[in-house]
Amino acid sequence: MDNVNLAPENNGATQEHGYLMAYDKKEQKAKGVKGIAANGELETLEANEADKGQFIKVDQRGNFFTNFGKNFLYHYNNPRRYSLYNIPKETPVEQAKEKIEAAQLPQNEAVRKELASTRVYNNHRYNEREINWEQAARYGITPDVLKNSKDSLERMLQGKSSAVAFHIAKPSELGRESGDAKLSLFRDENGVVKFDIHYIRQAPKVGEDYRGYTLTEADLKTLNQTGNLGKTVDMVIDYRTKETKPCYLSKDPVTNELFHMPVEQARVPRKVKDYTLSPSEYEAALRGEEVPIRFKSNNGNYYTTSIQMSAAERGVEFLWERSTKKLEEGQKQEQQQNSNGEQQVNGLVQTAGKPLNKEEASRQAEKKTRTRKPTITPKM
Repeated sequence: MDNVNLAPENNGATQEHGYLMAYDKKEQKAKGVKGIAANGELETLEANEADKGQFIKVDQRGNFFTNFGKNFLYHYNNPRRYSLYNIPKETPVEQAKEKIEAAQLPQNEAVRKELASTRVYNNHRYNEREINWEQAARYGITPDVLKNSKDSLERMLQGKSSAVAFHIAKPSELGRESGDAKLSLFRDENGVVKFDIHYIRQAPKVGEDYRGYTLTEADLKTLNQTGNLGKTVDMVIDYRTKETKPCYLSKDPVTNELFHMPVEQARVPRKVKDYTLSPSEYEAALRGEEVPIRFKSNNGNYYTTSIQMSAAERGVEFLWERSTKKLEEGQKQEQQQNSNGEQQVNGLVQTAGKPLNKEEASRQAEKKTRTRKPTITPKM
């Protein structure tokens, strides 16, 4: 099998800081990472000192000594199969292998914390090359359509649904289907990446069962307000075994679809922008609660909002206008800076809390009318 060229770059003064190892979740063992094969699969070697020289080297900034550079993480298929680790060069390979494999066991929390700083994360659950774009194009789905719709393709590769809903019309066995829906990606039983269509549906009702959890009136009020339940609840994660685990619960504000995510999959950051969470705030975020923060943006302005764990976003999200809590100090300063909750920025009105991005500024400046949803229709 021909390999993609992964020869070390000539970086001059850049020095090797570590080497790359991976935990193969399928084979349940730690391996050294050699590169990427031509078919997009990660190339690995047995974890032993003799093969260490063939492992991908990592510099002190965390960059890989490959011709892919920082984009290495986006060039291999099945990113969810592996957990990557940047191991210090002085650490013996066998020792690293032992620790990585031990960290996968539930009882070894101390080992996981020790290796936390060495983890190399890839936010993509799917690789763009895995998508059958030729087939998708027959239904009007192209990379450009998704990229130009608030960067929906990037969200979908991360395992999230598209940022906007599309108007979809397609024939089916019963006749013709038509409706507004968001798109996401999934793997079928053969591991093939396909599109999942999330049509807009009726809002959940009081007493409705979702994976063994019965929704209450208070639950729906919270879900409608912030999009998240604000706590963890036990849910069925495997209908075959009836296994339940503590999960986060969220609702998509456009499609009304409910999403769940096991707490054990949560990655709560200790620092958001320039705001460092206190131990109590970190624990609150881990419990799924809304945590108010105040941070300084790149333009020098301070903003107050809240963060919360979202099952729909597969991680922590900013609530912005959905915030129900704010830091008291941040509120006082915000009131002084922004009278009546608004602020003039180069002639543009900026709502207190959420900074204007270029798209919003342009939309306000030109006073454009709202455009229709992108339409996806099959090409006959």
